[in-house]
Amino acid sequence: MKKLTLLVLSAAFGLSSAAGFAATNASAPAAASAPKAKAAKIHHAKKGVKKVEASAQKAQAADASAPAKKAAKKHHAKKHAAKKVDASAQKAQAADASAPAKKAAKKHHAKKHAAKKVDASAQKAQAADASAPAKKAAKKHHAKKHAAKKVEASAQKAQAADASAPAKKAAKKHHAKKHAAKKVEASAQKAQAADASAPAKKAAKKHHAKKHAAKKVDASAQKAQAADASAPAKKAAKKHHAKKHAAKKVEASAQKAQAADASAPAKKAAKKHHAKKHAAKKVEASAQKAQAADASAPAKKAAKKHHAKKHAAKKAAPASAAN
Repeated sequence: MKKLTLLVLSAAFGLSSAAGFAATNASAPAAASAPKAKAAKIHHAKKGVKKVEASAQKAQAADASAPAKKAAKKHHAKKHAAKKVDASAQKAQAADASAPAKKAAKKHHAKKHAAKKVDASAQKAQAADASAPAKKAAKKHHAKKHAAKKVEASAQKAQAADASAPAKKAAKKHHAKKHAAKKVEASAQKAQAADASAPAKKAAKKHHAKKHAAKKVDASAQKAQAADASAPAKKAAKKHHAKKHAAKKVEASAQKAQAADASAPAKKAAKKHHAKKHAAKKVEASAQKAQAADASAPAKKAAKKHHAKKHAAKKAAPASAAN
């Protein structure tokens, strides 16, 4: 406090000295030009001194009230701590007082819950014991009924297979014969069509050969005429060569036409023979398939019947074992 007061007084003294020195220095050179500036500076210095004095007073007041505030704060802290201690003690006493009651209630609840579980387990066991014979009898009855249904179904399947076998066999045989007849008819139609179209093809081929030969002869003659007109010196040799070549071509075309005429009947006969032979093979194969089907039908029927009986016996075995 004393130090603070001394600092305030020193500051005030320094400010007043500075103001006085400033006023002296300012008034010397500017005494005539600025009389108001001196008064303003002095007023400002005095105002600063007043501020310093006010700060000193506030500091003194704070120093004077500090012990009282400190004591009040300490007293409040002690009072608050005492209240907390008191509340804690009350809570501890309440917990100590209610602990036996809570413990007893918890123990009673556990016993009651355990008794309920034991009672429920006993009731379930009694219900299971009571319903076991009925469930066993119902299961046994269901197994017998299921086995009987399976045996009956197997017998019905075997009977249906036995009944439908002749009809299936006859239908299969009829289908094979019908298919073979269709194949034979188709082969005969193909052979007839080949026979019918052979003369027309032959005539068309012969006409085409003659027309082609005539065109070649005409072309050769035109070439020969062109050669006669363009080359008088080579005309005789070229004309002779052209005529010779044209004659050879005509002869070759005639030979080809004769060969085609000569080979047409042989080709036609061979084609017809092949068609008949192929049709006969198909008929024979169809007949063999039909005979094989007829021969294997009784064996297949017997094997199917035996399999059905064996399957029914296997299904009936577990049911009889259960009984």
